[in-house]
Amino acid sequence: MSAAAQAASVEEQEPAPISERKQIFQNCQAVFNQVQQYDTPPDPITYALWYAYVTHKPAPVRQAMDKLIASGRALDFYELNEIYSAHLKPSELDSANETIGREIEDNLESVSRLLESGIAQNTQFRSTLDDIQDAPGGPAPAEDFQNMVDHLISESQKMSVASMRLTDGLRESQNRVRELTEELEKARQQSLIDPLTNVANRRAFEERLTWQVRDAKETRGSFCLVLADLDEFKQVNDNLGHQAGDAVLRAFARTLFEHTKGSDLVARYGGDEFGVILPDIEISKAYNLMVSVKHKFEELRAASSQFHAARKNATASFGIAPFKSNRSADDLVAAADMALNRAKSLGRNRVCAEGFA
Repeated sequence: MSAAAQAASVEEQEPAPISERKQIFQNCQAVFNQVQQYDTPPDPITYALWYAYVTHKPAPVRQAMDKLIASGRALDFYELNEIYSAHLKPSELDSANETIGREIEDNLESVSRLLESGIAQNTQFRSTLDDIQDAPGGPAPAEDFQNMVDHLISESQKMSVASMRLTDGLRESQNRVRELTEELEKARQQSLIDPLTNVANRRAFEERLTWQVRDAKETRGSFCLVLADLDEFKQVNDNLGHQAGDAVLRAFARTLFEHTKGSDLVARYGGDEFGVILPDIEISKAYNLMVSVKHKFEELRAASSQFHAARKNATASFGIAPFKSNRSADDLVAAADMALNRAKSLGRNRVCAEGFA
């Protein structure tokens, strides 16, 4: 919806009750207080985040912001934009759904008009046949017979043209709907990929984790969840700039991806944090796998010019939790996050697994 249309829509609505307006003003004041308290950039994205934070809508925004605040890091625009993109920014899939939905509606209207035209032509043709059938019997002058045949041929030709138009129109609409369906599927796939690192994004991660938990409960299967993030990553951004930070994120994502197999999922969970779902694996093997990833990333870091100029070298910490039958997806994330926090508290650049190390 355009800004003008949104404004018109607002004007048509009844004014909010005084109690609601008072709550809105209070929310705005709370937003200004948060901006001032945490010295965040005064821009639309920041205001949108803090408004969602103070109103708890949507809830994941407050969770993400609380986690960022608890980390003790400065709330810079880079990380705030990550949270906004993950939870508040309209997705490409939503836009594709809206555009393709409109095109399908247009196709349906075109088909409807074709059908109406075909029905009208068919009605006219049946009327012509009825007139011929109801014509008086007995000998008829050759001229009247010829006129009747000519009329029947003319109406048959019209009916044939209408039928061909309807067939061509339906075939064209069928092809276009097929193309739109393929475009929608492509947009859906793209909406599940993080454009920076080219691994799955948080949306794909959450969808897969929900399915993985449900499947494991139904089949009594096993899998492990890994949460990993970069240590001292802010130092890379501060000292080398966000382009270098982006290169480090891509390098870490590539390292994770190269150590996983076809059924595993590597996803950028948010900011410099990644999630890995490892189906059909025991906690000890998951631990050894992440130790290999950690060492490989250290080797990559040692050979990469992107790290050398930074006063702090980015390493990675890992937390692993196994699926248990009484755990929900949220429980599993919390357990992996607890293991990750333990790895951080023990000095970073290490792997910690629940009940293992």
